[in-house]
Amino acid sequence: MANAVSQSASQAKPWPAVSLAEARAILTAPGSRFEMEEKLIRGVNTRVWKHAPPTLRDVFLAGMAHGERVFLVHEEERASYCAFSRAALALAHALIEAGVRKGDRVAIAMRNLPEWPAAFFGALLAGAIATPLNAWWTGAELEYALKDSGAKIAFVDAERFERIVEHWPNCPQLERIYVCRDEEEIAHPKVAKLEDMLGRVRDWNCCRTARRRRSLSNPTMTPRSSTRQAPPAIPRARSARTAI
Repeated sequence: MANAVSQSASQAKPWPAVSLAEARAILTAPGSRFEMEEKLIRGVNTRVWKHAPPTLRDVFLAGMAHGERVFLVHEEERASYCAFSRAALALAHALIEAGVRKGDRVAIAMRNLPEWPAAFFGALLAGAIATPLNAWWTGAELEYALKDSGAKIAFVDAERFERIVEHWPNCPQLERIYVCRDEEEIAHPKVAKLEDMLGRVRDWNCCRTARRRRSLSNPTMTPRSSTRQAPPAIPRARSARTAI
């Protein structure tokens, strides 16, 4: 037995099997999926992946191809690529209807929730500049970021909303805040719950357009029927390099 173990150990492959440099060379070799090349970006020669999707819109479309496979997991919640796509598209159309235009900043301040990527891609697909904020920041730090970025819209979770609300008067460009996962009623006329439009994560497969539930531009709009239809059309987005 001891001899067998000793023989097995002597035959074991060395670790690591290849060096980091060798692995990088294999992965980025000409003709490989991760082949690299140099491109001039804003006057600077930069190494980039040759076959990378040219825009974040293309990244989004690639994700849609995975259909009903699970994409987002949060505790007991699950959202497929298809459900996520519906949510992001619904947000994009709602933002456009609410007056968001190309170049407007849309801030996102929340912990790692399924709503985070939905808000991020929803903003990009609407042509806005998604502006992620550090969820660990204090109210004063979030205020500085909102003012400095000139955010017009903010998507936040309940905890970030509590930190931001007293600082909101100091952010004149911030027109509206959308809050997710806040169980309390919010009476502020410029605050709406994200669930009033998208529903909870388990409802995302039923998302259709911004009119599926309450409109972002009119939180008092009466919800319409929940008949499932095809996802809304994908708005044309800006390039991946200029969208963030």
